[in-house]
Amino acid sequence: MVLVLIAFPLSIDVSQYDLNKFYFSIIVVSLLMISFLATESIFSEDYEDGSLEQIYLEEKDFYKVVLAKISIYVFFIGIPMSLIGSLFSFANGVAFDEVPKIFIILTFSTLILFNIFSFGSALSINKGAMLGVLVSLPLALPVIVLLGRAIRTVQYGEGFIEVLSLLAGVGLILAAVMPIIISATLKTHLE
Repeated sequence: MVLVLIAFPLSIDVSQYDLNKFYFSIIVVSLLMISFLATESIFSEDYEDGSLEQIYLEEKDFYKVVLAKISIYVFFIGIPMSLIGSLFSFANGVAFDEVPKIFIILTFSTLILFNIFSFGSALSINKGAMLGVLVSLPLALPVIVLLGRAIRTVQYGEGFIEVLSLLAGVGLILAAVMPIIISATLKTHLE
């Protein structure tokens, strides 16, 4: 994410464009790209070495294992990405009191995107990553639209609580439901 956020302004002629207008778009695209790349092999290593099957045979609640794995990815990859994105937005001229709002928006967005892309990874565990991309991207597009709307509320100062509550609701519902769907998908691959 840092490489994308630093390299993009260096690759265009800054005098022709106003980076403040579309810098948040760069953050959104880099968040989408990194979320997909981080979760691309979330289950494949465990599937290939057989540990996923061992966990499935030993654990009665396979849902908890999937939930724990996604939560670890969100806490150790998603939250630092959100922090980096909010710091880069501050470096781009966003007021300091708006940075916590951007951090919260990016955190809930990574929660949603990690759940969606983990589902795509579970579907394509032994079929190649292209199936995961084809399934995940249509599900991620509404999240990108909602994230863009949330960023606009920070820029213009109206409707932030409403959009944040929608993001939080969708994120928490997906965090509860998606591990059940992912565990069922993984069970079909293991049986």
